[in-house]
Amino acid sequence: MRLRTATVLLICSLSGAQWAHGSAFAINELGVRAMGMGGAFAATADDASAIFYNPAGIAFQKGNQMESDLMAVIGLFRFFPSDQPTGQIVPSNGFSGLVKPHFIPVGGMYMTHPLTPKFTLGFGVFVPFGLASNFENFHDGDPAITKYPGRYAGDRAALQEYWFQPTVAYRLSENSSISVGIAFVHTHIFLQQSILNPLTDGKDFGKAFASTIFPNIDPTLAAASIARLLPEGRSRAAATANSPGFAAGYMYKHPGSKTNIGLSWRSAVANHLHGDAAFAFLPGAALPQFLPSGTTMNTLFPNQKISGTFTTPATYTMGISNSAFHNTTVEADFEVQDFHRFKDFPINFSQASKDTGTPAEQRLIFNFSNSYIFKLGLEKRLQKITAVRVGYSYDHSPVPDESVSALFPDSNRNSFTFGLSQVRGNLEFSAYYQAMFFMDRVTNVAANANQFTNGDYSNFAHLAGLGLRIFPGGRVATK
Repeated sequence: MRLRTATVLLICSLSGAQWAHGSAFAINELGVRAMGMGGAFAATADDASAIFYNPAGIAFQKGNQMESDLMAVIGLFRFFPSDQPTGQIVPSNGFSGLVKPHFIPVGGMYMTHPLTPKFTLGFGVFVPFGLASNFENFHDGDPAITKYPGRYAGDRAALQEYWFQPTVAYRLSENSSISVGIAFVHTHIFLQQSILNPLTDGKDFGKAFASTIFPNIDPTLAAASIARLLPEGRSRAAATANSPGFAAGYMYKHPGSKTNIGLSWRSAVANHLHGDAAFAFLPGAALPQFLPSGTTMNTLFPNQKISGTFTTPATYTMGISNSAFHNTTVEADFEVQDFHRFKDFPINFSQASKDTGTPAEQRLIFNFSNSYIFKLGLEKRLQKITAVRVGYSYDHSPVPDESVSALFPDSNRNSFTFGLSQVRGNLEFSAYYQAMFFMDRVTNVAANANQFTNGDYSNFAHLAGLGLRIFPGGRVATK
């Protein structure tokens, strides 16, 4: 029965591991016990989720254990545009980025097994990067003035980067350990955006095809005319990649002061993506009658294979904890993610030519900076309830003003967490809640005026989770 319960939890955890707008697209909210402490866990690392937080921690854990965590996210995202097309209708409460289904599942699964007094094996499946964004508030045939105005910069996106990570940890001494993990990383990306904006890429299309569509008219004038006559289009791109990833950790315990120091690293991953792009256009536009015989918008924008490179950042974490006072552990962590690697996202099209509207390469520019997170947590061990936890974290967004949009409606945020655990025989049940307060963000970037992504972004998120630890051979005290 316990194995069956663990299997069900595992399936639920992996059924849709994604999250709406962590640090850009980082998922830091994994491990229910750890999140009860605000995610400050790199120096404590005393359950199997240490494989995510600091894999060196599993070297000090006794006995076999299995752990599965499942969390739900409700993200409330609102956008009030400051630049908008003439006549644009803005809802009284702004444009909603509420992702459907409203409850987004986020999960992970971990197992550990001591081989010898010095060697411990572990295995984890988790999603350190993910994104679920949806500002598509309209049907294609709706009047343009009712649609989300920033749709030309993207209105839906999804990202999941799954890590399947075997890990080995080694006790260097009675009080120190190291670890290393080599992961198989599977990544899936989906991106949707409207195309042929009369103010931006519609003009580029017009310049490229001016001599073909209006051969005897000044190319500049022809391009402007073509942009106004184009039907609104929609592009959807989906691609996957399989890549290696690496992780390492170090832990030192000072028994006299009951102080732990933890260091962990997870590598950047260059995802070489391959997939498909599809295009669709609204009927009834004026331009098709001017196209050469046998040419349609679908022949100009054929569905085709695509490729690209998407880099997720490395993560560096340092933590210190102390458990010398009144059965209480206090921990502080500092984490850096080198998002400066995420400068752009190039998408290469397989059917680009002078006779099609798809370029050889579309390069989405983001120019992220590094992010950092400060975490502070407390765990109090009790009698009737095994433990209660509280935590706080400050997360500095890596997204610059020019890249804030429906894809990344991101800002700095403060989070407050509460959690508890209860042991029943060989089982430990845990729960937690997190309130994530995004700082309101107002952008005013001149280069984005024609894409209508400038404005006021107001966001909040609820997170709640349940976790189960199973000790198949019985619970053994950790030293």
